[in-house]
Amino acid sequence: MVSAKRYYNETLSLKPLPRNNLLASFQFHMESQPIEIGYFNASTDINVGEKHYTYFPRALGPILESTNTRELHLRFTQGWWDVESWGRLPHNGMQSGGTGVELWTVIEAPNLEAAKKSWFKLSKTLSGFFCASLNFIDDSITTFPRHATHHQTRFALSPENKLYYLRAALPSEPICTENLTPFLKLLPTRGKAGISSLLDGHKVFDSLWHGMSIDVTTTCDFQGCNLEMDQAVNAVVDITRSLRKEEEGGIPKPIPGDKLRCDETKLTTSWLCFPSNDRTDISWSLEKLYGRKISGPAFIDDPESTQIKIDIDPEYWKVQLSEEDDEKLLSWDVFGQNNTQISEYIEKDKVYDVHFESLDTRYTLPIETPPILVSRSLTGYSQDQGGFRTSFSNPTDKTIDFIYFESLPWFMRLYLNTLNVEVQNSTGSYQNTNSFYGILRKHQVTESAYIKDRYYKPAVDRLRPSQLEFSISLPPKLSLILTYQFDKSLLLYHEYPPDANHGFSIEPAVITILDEEQNATYEFRTTSLLLTLPTPDFSMPYNVIILTCTVMSLAFGSIFNLLTKKVITEAEFEKISSQSKISKIVAGFKAKIQMVKSLIGR
Repeated sequence: MVSAKRYYNETLSLKPLPRNNLLASFQFHMESQPIEIGYFNASTDINVGEKHYTYFPRALGPILESTNTRELHLRFTQGWWDVESWGRLPHNGMQSGGTGVELWTVIEAPNLEAAKKSWFKLSKTLSGFFCASLNFIDDSITTFPRHATHHQTRFALSPENKLYYLRAALPSEPICTENLTPFLKLLPTRGKAGISSLLDGHKVFDSLWHGMSIDVTTTCDFQGCNLEMDQAVNAVVDITRSLRKEEEGGIPKPIPGDKLRCDETKLTTSWLCFPSNDRTDISWSLEKLYGRKISGPAFIDDPESTQIKIDIDPEYWKVQLSEEDDEKLLSWDVFGQNNTQISEYIEKDKVYDVHFESLDTRYTLPIETPPILVSRSLTGYSQDQGGFRTSFSNPTDKTIDFIYFESLPWFMRLYLNTLNVEVQNSTGSYQNTNSFYGILRKHQVTESAYIKDRYYKPAVDRLRPSQLEFSISLPPKLSLILTYQFDKSLLLYHEYPPDANHGFSIEPAVITILDEEQNATYEFRTTSLLLTLPTPDFSMPYNVIILTCTVMSLAFGSIFNLLTKKVITEAEFEKISSQSKISKIVAGFKAKIQMVKSLIGR
């Protein structure tokens, strides 16, 4: 029997955050056995390869193979990541996406047309598989990033083919339990054992921020190729709110006087108290947060298939691991080997739970500051014009190299000649202001901050979006501000969504931090934007439709009656009616009744 340790493992990472929040990260890694992967020719339906996936999901393998997908990255994200309170994204942001749904792939194809055909086939198939709106991906939102540094596939199986990197995002796509269910079906445990038994849609999505990710890569060596897939569920849980729903049914109640805590930063007397929203002494467990316990390991024959990692400050936090079966319940304290991280394996086929207790939850591990801070917003604009402003700040003591990727819909017409680059130091004074053409000519570029490379692909109405990429080097303690203007297009009537007055969601920009070897070390997204376009009065078409339908119904009804009905007198109508079968039956029935009455009267 093949050992499960080689092809599957899972890890649950828990880290308390400030203000009674918890970062829970569910990680699942699985591999297929070495298989022979060939190029799928859609015209002849010929595919060379032996299919044997073992713990790799058999439902996903044929989809990737039929579309020649060598690498797949899918993101479902909802909420806002608080950088100031939570620090860096989990796993350096490599498993986190922007608001909504993101999909980017590496496809092997002989030309661009064949790659796009496979791309649309893949998106439509994944749409039905994950119950998402990926079928709305078309040419108008598909981009081809040039500075793709984080993907691992760098080879084509056929020498006459090339690798094409395609990306699309749906920022307004909601995330719900319908996406989580097929996500769990990809696991070999199907959410019935291991850490996946904690994942309940009502609990996972009741969080401040949550994201699901699927990453599939193809790796090949002299022994053959194999597929590797990493699934992840990351969420920031509000512990206080979860406990209130568990204990009080979610209905807010007044805090008893003996448990009332005053905010020490404000004026406090024997008669005056500003309540503090955050409790400092709190105890909870995974069962109280998720409503479930961990149902043993993923595989009983592999004691190291399921692992739990906890990052805490042992001076202020106490952690217990409980083990329960039908006979008894055992609990014991767990301690970290390096004094801050606890690592435990789930080995026995029992029910496990993790208990946390702290007398002062304000003390957590130090937060890691992100390499750069980015703020993107819409500037003052009129009904048909607008502007963009993106600010990059480097809080570190070293120069940061990063790639800025921006994809804007075609109805935002950029004026790249209005692009200005401003460098601001820590005191707030501007060091230099450069126009876009000045940057192209490399004039007036300071030695401390500059744009090393740039790429712009203008949009084509209803065919492709605008694509803007900058390779930027930002010195320490400086801020770089990009501003440019754009016009708003007037859409066709059927192109407006049902909630057009709400606005159009603009997908987040992608920032990728690079090291000295130009490898991606950290990646994150900006917030999405809400753009208001010129919107026609949709009540006028409604009024026209109502009036037209009324006139048509009256005209059609009158003409139809004249063509299908015959005008006769009342006497003729009574004569015809008396000769009908129903009239004769009724008359006979009445005659019998009269006869019966006459017999009874005698």
